[in-house]
Amino acid sequence: YGICRQTILPVYHQPTFESALVTQLLFGECYQINGLTSDRQWFRIYHEDTGIGGWVMAKLIKEITAEEYQKFLNQDFQIVTSPIAAIEYLCSSLYLLPGSRLHFSELELFNWQDHIGFTGTFRPHALKASREELTEIALRYLHAPFQAGGRSFFGLDEAHAFSLIFFIGGYTWLSGKIPGKSVTPEEILPGDLLVFRDLEKQKTSFGLYLGAEEILWMDHRMKVSDITEWEDYLRNNSSEQVVLDARSIIG
Repeated sequence: YGICRQTILPVYHQPTFESALVTQLLFGECYQINGLTSDRQWFRIYHEDTGIGGWVMAKLIKEITAEEYQKFLNQDFQIVTSPIAAIEYLCSSLYLLPGSRLHFSELELFNWQDHIGFTGTFRPHALKASREELTEIALRYLHAPFQAGGRSFFGLDEAHAFSLIFFIGGYTWLSGKIPGKSVTPEEILPGDLLVFRDLEKQKTSFGLYLGAEEILWMDHRMKVSDITEWEDYLRNNSSEQVVLDARSIIG
């Protein structure tokens, strides 16, 4: 078992830097270690919270015990919400991004009481965000550029973007399993998710409804437009077999 001890931990599809970036882990996120290369230079990891796995360079691995892993996953923790936060740790500043975890517990890897200070905002993960708070969290990623595998506003993968937003808001979203329940287009409220599926290309696109017919979505970058523009863009770039679904996750 391990825990991310840096701002961003890159996870690759294969044990080489030339491989595709699968995802990124943020400070405080825990993972399972389930393999390694013969030269012990790369470890295969699995991120239980998202259901995504890949390869991490051995020098970036920080191992923890099975007991610590279970404690970190099962007890409440704080989620960083500010665009950039900073924690004074070991006489230097460590910068944290939204979605980073702060484990306030007896088994934490640093003593929260002894460190010099924390600059930024955070919220308890156990507290589910309201619709208004969730849209505020989402809009912090406005203009974030697309990056395959990215999970920060420096580079964001659409496949990870909306699950990260909901995770910061206290909701669970495993890869490939969209939470919540379907609602009719007439029932959608701010904070609901619109899901556009291209059945022929097997591609899924997401948008977060903001209210007043506006939606947050990814088009090379995170942007806000009206729903009609979003639908027209996707239909013009999709096959004839498409499905549009609206899902309510909050409440």
